[in-house]
Amino acid sequence: MDSMKFKIWIISAVILSVFSSCDDGDLIVTSFDFETQTLEICGGETALVFFKINNAAQESIALNIAGSSEIFLQETIADINLSTSNFVTYRKFNGDVDASYFCASIPPVAPQVSVEYLAESGVATLNNTLVLDDQDGIPEALELSAIEGTTLDTDNDTIPNYYDLDDDGDNVPTILEIFASNDDGDDNPLTPIKDTDGDGTPDYLDPDDDGDGILTRNESTDGNIDPTDDFNDDTSGLPDFLNAAIAIEGFEIEEYIEHFVKRNASVVVILSDLVLTNEAETIVQESLNMGTIPNVIDDTALLTTIFQ
Repeated sequence: MDSMKFKIWIISAVILSVFSSCDDGDLIVTSFDFETQTLEICGGETALVFFKINNAAQESIALNIAGSSEIFLQETIADINLSTSNFVTYRKFNGDVDASYFCASIPPVAPQVSVEYLAESGVATLNNTLVLDDQDGIPEALELSAIEGTTLDTDNDTIPNYYDLDDDGDNVPTILEIFASNDDGDDNPLTPIKDTDGDGTPDYLDPDDDGDGILTRNESTDGNIDPTDDFNDDTSGLPDFLNAAIAIEGFEIEEYIEHFVKRNASVVVILSDLVLTNEAETIVQESLNMGTIPNVIDDTALLTTIFQ
Protein backbone atom coordinates (compact mmCIF):
# COMPACT_ATOMS: atom_id res chain seq x y z
CA MET A 1 0.00 0.00 0.00
CA ASP A 2 1.29 3.45 -0.85
CA SER A 3 2.17 5.80 2.01
CA MET A 4 -0.65 8.09 2.94
CA LYS A 5 0.10 11.79 3.32
CA PHE A 6 -2.01 13.81 5.73
CA LYS A 7 -2.14 17.62 5.90
CA ILE A 8 -3.13 19.02 9.30
CA TRP A 9 -4.03 22.69 9.81
CA ILE A 10 -3.04 23.61 13.36
CA ILE A 11 -5.04 26.67 14.37
CA SER A 12 -4.40 26.96 18.11
CA ALA A 13 -1.11 26.87 19.99
CA VAL A 14 -2.12 23.73 21.90
CA ILE A 15 -3.47 20.83 19.85
CA LEU A 16 -3.16 17.07 19.75
CA SER A 17 -2.62 15.74 16.25
CA VAL A 18 -2.31 12.06 15.37
CA PHE A 19 -0.39 11.04 12.28
CA SER A 20 -0.28 7.50 10.96
CA SER A 21 1.97 6.02 8.34
CA CYS A 22 0.33 3.08 6.59
CA ASP A 23 3.49 1.58 5.17
CA ASP A 24 5.14 0.66 8.45
CA GLY A 25 2.35 0.72 10.99
CA ASP A 26 4.09 3.28 13.24
CA LEU A 27 1.90 5.76 15.09
CA ILE A 28 3.26 9.29 15.57
CA VAL A 29 1.62 11.38 18.28
CA THR A 30 2.42 15.07 17.91
CA SER A 31 1.24 17.48 20.60
CA PHE A 32 2.78 20.69 19.23
CA ASP A 33 2.23 22.21 22.68
CA PHE A 34 4.61 25.12 23.33
CA GLU A 35 2.27 27.80 24.67
CA THR A 36 3.52 27.72 28.26
CA GLN A 37 7.13 26.85 27.53
CA THR A 38 9.93 29.42 27.89
CA LEU A 39 11.57 30.75 24.76
CA GLU A 40 15.35 30.42 25.00
CA ILE A 41 18.26 31.50 22.82
CA CYS A 42 21.76 30.34 22.00
CA GLY A 43 24.10 32.02 19.63
CA GLY A 44 27.52 32.89 18.43
CA GLU A 45 29.11 35.20 15.94
CA THR A 46 27.43 33.72 12.88
CA ALA A 47 24.15 32.08 13.97
CA LEU A 48 21.36 32.33 16.54
CA VAL A 49 18.97 29.62 17.69
CA PHE A 50 15.61 30.40 19.32
CA PHE A 51 14.07 27.28 20.83
CA LYS A 52 11.30 25.94 23.07
CA ILE A 53 11.30 22.56 24.76
CA ASN A 54 8.29 20.62 26.02
CA ASN A 55 9.61 17.59 27.86
CA ALA A 56 6.10 16.52 28.83
CA ALA A 57 5.80 15.53 25.17
CA GLN A 58 9.57 15.21 24.58
CA GLU A 59 9.44 17.67 21.70
CA SER A 60 11.07 20.91 20.63
CA ILE A 61 10.73 23.66 18.06
CA ALA A 62 13.69 25.78 16.99
CA LEU A 63 14.29 28.76 14.73
CA ASN A 64 17.82 29.00 13.34
CA ILE A 65 18.88 32.28 11.74
CA ALA A 66 22.15 33.48 10.30
CA GLY A 67 23.58 36.42 12.26
CA SER A 68 24.75 37.49 15.69
CA SER A 69 23.31 39.33 18.69
CA GLU A 70 24.21 42.59 16.93
CA ILE A 71 20.87 42.17 15.15
CA PHE A 72 19.12 43.24 18.36
CA LEU A 73 20.84 46.64 18.20
CA GLN A 74 18.66 47.47 15.23
CA GLU A 75 15.48 49.37 16.01
CA THR A 76 13.69 47.46 13.23
CA ILE A 77 14.51 43.92 12.09
CA ALA A 78 13.30 42.95 8.63
CA ASP A 79 11.11 39.86 8.33
CA ILE A 80 13.14 36.72 7.62
CA ASN A 81 12.00 34.32 4.92
CA LEU A 82 12.79 30.76 5.88
CA SER A 83 15.40 29.13 3.66
CA THR A 84 18.42 26.85 3.90
CA SER A 85 20.27 29.38 6.08
CA ASN A 86 17.23 30.50 8.11
CA PHE A 87 15.08 27.53 9.05
CA VAL A 88 12.72 25.98 11.59
CA THR A 89 12.83 22.42 12.91
CA TYR A 90 10.27 20.53 14.95
CA ARG A 91 11.59 17.40 16.64
CA LYS A 92 10.40 14.61 18.89
CA PHE A 93 12.92 12.76 21.05
CA ASN A 94 13.18 9.40 22.76
CA GLY A 95 13.92 11.10 26.08
CA ASP A 96 14.05 14.44 27.84
CA VAL A 97 16.11 17.15 26.18
CA ASP A 98 17.68 20.30 27.62
CA ALA A 99 19.26 23.50 26.34
CA SER A 100 22.64 21.83 25.78
CA TYR A 101 21.14 20.06 22.78
CA PHE A 102 20.88 23.46 21.04
CA CYS A 103 23.70 25.36 22.74
CA ALA A 104 26.58 22.89 22.72
CA SER A 105 29.01 23.02 19.82
CA ILE A 106 28.52 19.25 19.48
CA PRO A 107 24.97 18.04 20.33
CA PRO A 108 24.82 15.30 22.99
CA VAL A 109 24.43 11.71 21.80
CA ALA A 110 21.29 11.29 23.92
CA PRO A 111 18.42 11.73 23.67
CA GLN A 112 18.04 10.83 20.03
CA VAL A 113 15.63 12.37 17.54
CA SER A 114 12.77 10.03 16.77
CA VAL A 115 10.82 12.31 14.42
CA GLU A 116 11.90 15.50 12.66
CA TYR A 117 10.04 18.04 10.57
CA LEU A 118 11.80 20.80 8.62
CA ALA A 119 10.14 24.01 7.47
CA GLU A 120 9.91 24.17 3.72
CA SER A 121 8.50 27.73 3.87
CA GLY A 122 7.41 30.43 6.28
CA VAL A 123 8.32 33.81 7.70
CA ALA A 124 10.03 34.68 10.99
CA THR A 125 9.23 38.09 12.48
CA LEU A 126 11.43 39.50 15.24
CA ASN A 127 9.75 42.41 16.99
CA ASN A 128 12.63 44.16 18.68
CA THR A 129 12.46 46.72 21.51
CA LEU A 130 15.76 48.57 21.89
CA VAL A 131 16.51 51.08 24.65
CA LEU A 132 19.74 53.09 24.59
CA ASP A 133 20.21 55.15 27.74
CA ASP A 134 22.99 57.71 28.24
CA GLN A 135 21.86 58.28 31.86
CA ASP A 136 22.70 61.96 31.47
CA GLY A 137 19.78 63.32 33.49
CA ILE A 138 17.98 64.89 30.51
CA PRO A 139 14.51 63.43 29.78
CA GLU A 140 14.52 61.63 26.45
CA ALA A 141 11.62 63.76 25.21
CA LEU A 142 13.90 66.82 25.32
CA GLU A 143 16.63 65.03 23.38
CA LEU A 144 14.54 64.03 20.38
CA SER A 145 14.31 66.00 17.18
CA ALA A 146 11.13 67.96 16.51
CA ILE A 147 11.43 66.91 12.86
CA GLU A 148 9.92 63.47 12.25
CA GLY A 149 12.35 60.98 10.77
CA THR A 150 15.46 62.81 11.98
CA THR A 151 17.55 62.60 15.13
CA LEU A 152 18.95 65.45 17.18
CA ASP A 153 22.76 65.35 17.26
CA THR A 154 23.98 68.71 18.59
CA ASP A 155 27.71 68.02 18.26
CA ASN A 156 27.49 66.01 15.00
CA ASP A 157 29.51 63.15 16.46
CA THR A 158 27.09 60.58 14.91
CA ILE A 159 25.63 59.76 18.35
CA PRO A 160 22.09 61.17 18.77
CA ASN A 161 21.54 63.28 21.88
CA TYR A 162 19.18 60.77 23.43
CA TYR A 163 22.06 58.38 24.00
CA ASP A 164 25.02 60.80 23.89
CA LEU A 165 26.43 61.39 27.36
CA ASP A 166 28.05 64.63 26.13
CA ASP A 167 25.44 66.31 23.95
CA ASP A 168 27.44 69.37 22.94
CA GLY A 169 30.78 67.60 22.46
CA ASP A 170 32.68 69.88 24.83
CA ASN A 171 34.17 66.95 26.78
CA VAL A 172 32.18 67.81 29.89
CA PRO A 173 29.53 65.11 30.51
CA THR A 174 25.99 66.43 30.15
CA ILE A 175 25.07 65.33 33.67
CA LEU A 176 27.68 67.74 35.04
CA GLU A 177 26.29 70.64 32.99
CA ILE A 178 22.62 70.64 33.94
CA PHE A 179 22.78 71.45 37.65
CA ALA A 180 22.27 75.03 38.79
CA SER A 181 21.81 76.66 42.18
CA ASN A 182 18.18 76.53 43.22
CA ASP A 183 16.95 78.62 46.13
CA ASP A 184 13.69 76.68 46.17
CA GLY A 185 15.48 73.46 47.08
CA ASP A 186 13.96 71.63 44.12
CA ASP A 187 15.84 68.40 43.40
CA ASN A 188 15.02 68.62 39.69
CA PRO A 189 18.30 69.61 37.98
CA LEU A 190 16.37 71.21 35.12
CA THR A 191 14.76 73.90 37.33
CA PRO A 192 16.52 76.20 36.72
CA ILE A 193 18.74 74.79 34.01
CA LYS A 194 22.38 75.81 34.07
CA ASP A 195 23.39 78.59 31.61
CA THR A 196 26.70 80.02 32.80
CA ASP A 197 27.06 82.81 30.21
CA GLY A 198 23.36 83.66 30.11
CA ASP A 199 23.19 83.42 26.32
CA GLY A 200 19.98 81.41 26.32
CA THR A 201 21.71 78.14 25.43
CA PRO A 202 22.00 75.77 28.39
CA ASP A 203 25.51 74.64 29.23
CA TYR A 204 24.84 71.06 28.18
CA LEU A 205 24.16 72.29 24.62
CA ASP A 206 26.67 75.17 24.61
CA PRO A 207 30.17 74.46 23.22
CA ASP A 208 31.46 77.65 24.95
CA ASP A 209 29.93 77.58 28.40
CA ASP A 210 31.40 80.83 29.79
CA GLY A 211 31.16 82.80 26.54
CA ASP A 212 34.82 83.85 26.55
CA GLY A 213 35.39 82.95 22.91
CA ILE A 214 37.38 79.81 23.73
CA LEU A 215 35.54 76.54 23.18
CA THR A 216 35.04 74.64 26.41
CA ARG A 217 36.79 71.64 24.84
CA ASN A 218 39.89 73.78 24.20
CA GLU A 219 40.07 75.04 27.78
CA SER A 220 41.83 71.85 28.79
CA THR A 221 45.40 73.13 29.06
CA ASP A 222 47.03 70.48 31.22
CA GLY A 223 47.71 67.85 28.56
CA ASN A 224 44.57 65.75 28.90
CA ILE A 225 41.19 66.24 27.26
CA ASP A 226 39.21 66.91 30.44
CA PRO A 227 38.39 70.61 30.95
CA THR A 228 36.90 70.04 34.40
CA ASP A 229 40.31 69.78 36.10
CA ASP A 230 41.92 72.95 34.71
CA PHE A 231 42.14 75.84 37.22
CA ASN A 232 44.35 78.77 36.20
CA ASP A 233 42.69 81.22 38.61
CA ASP A 234 43.12 80.12 42.19
CA THR A 235 40.82 82.83 43.54
CA SER A 236 37.55 82.02 41.73
CA GLY A 237 37.30 78.34 42.53
CA LEU A 238 35.94 77.82 39.03
CA PRO A 239 37.47 75.69 36.29
CA ASP A 240 38.62 77.71 33.31
CA PHE A 241 35.69 76.64 31.11
CA LEU A 242 33.27 78.33 33.54
CA ASN A 243 35.46 81.39 34.19
CA ALA A 244 35.12 84.08 31.50
CA ALA A 245 38.16 85.89 32.95
CA ILE A 246 40.40 83.03 31.84
CA ALA A 247 40.65 82.68 28.07
CA ILE A 248 43.89 80.96 27.12
CA GLU A 249 44.37 80.57 23.40
CA GLY A 250 46.50 78.12 21.46
CA PHE A 251 45.06 74.80 22.59
CA GLU A 252 43.20 72.69 20.05
CA ILE A 253 41.61 69.50 21.40
CA GLU A 254 40.56 67.23 18.55
CA GLU A 255 39.32 64.26 20.52
CA TYR A 256 36.15 63.39 22.38
CA ILE A 257 35.97 61.79 25.81
CA GLU A 258 34.94 58.13 25.86
CA HIS A 259 31.25 57.54 25.41
CA PHE A 260 29.43 54.73 27.20
CA VAL A 261 25.78 53.86 26.79
CA LYS A 262 23.55 51.39 28.60
CA ARG A 263 21.86 49.06 26.13
CA ASN A 264 18.81 46.89 26.69
CA ALA A 265 16.88 44.91 24.10
CA SER A 266 13.95 42.50 24.21
CA VAL A 267 12.57 40.50 21.31
CA VAL A 268 9.28 38.79 20.44
CA VAL A 269 9.56 35.95 17.90
CA ILE A 270 6.58 35.13 15.68
CA LEU A 271 6.41 32.47 12.98
CA SER A 272 3.78 32.76 10.26
CA ASP A 273 2.71 30.71 7.24
CA LEU A 274 4.87 27.93 8.58
CA VAL A 275 4.89 24.66 6.62
CA LEU A 276 6.76 21.80 8.35
CA THR A 277 7.30 18.55 6.50
CA ASN A 278 9.02 15.20 6.77
CA GLU A 279 8.89 12.18 4.46
CA ALA A 280 5.22 11.47 5.01
CA GLU A 281 3.43 14.26 6.85
CA THR A 282 2.97 18.03 6.79
CA ILE A 283 2.18 20.46 9.62
CA VAL A 284 0.92 23.91 8.68
CA GLN A 285 0.93 26.66 11.28
CA GLU A 286 -0.70 29.92 10.23
CA SER A 287 0.76 31.86 13.15
CA LEU A 288 2.86 30.82 16.12
CA ASN A 289 4.01 33.29 18.75
CA MET A 290 7.13 31.61 20.07
CA GLY A 291 7.34 34.09 22.94
CA THR A 292 9.49 36.87 24.32
CA ILE A 293 13.10 37.01 25.41
CA PRO A 294 13.57 39.99 27.75
CA ASN A 295 17.06 41.43 28.20
CA VAL A 296 18.42 39.61 25.18
CA ILE A 297 21.02 42.39 25.37
CA ASP A 298 21.64 44.12 28.70
CA ASP A 299 25.04 45.75 28.94
CA THR A 300 27.07 48.94 28.80
CA ALA A 301 28.99 49.56 25.62
CA LEU A 302 31.77 51.92 24.57
CA LEU A 303 30.68 53.91 21.52
CA THR A 304 33.06 55.12 18.84
CA THR A 305 32.65 58.84 18.21
CA ILE A 306 33.66 60.79 15.11
CA PHE A 307 35.36 64.10 15.83
CA GLN A 308 33.92 67.07 13.94
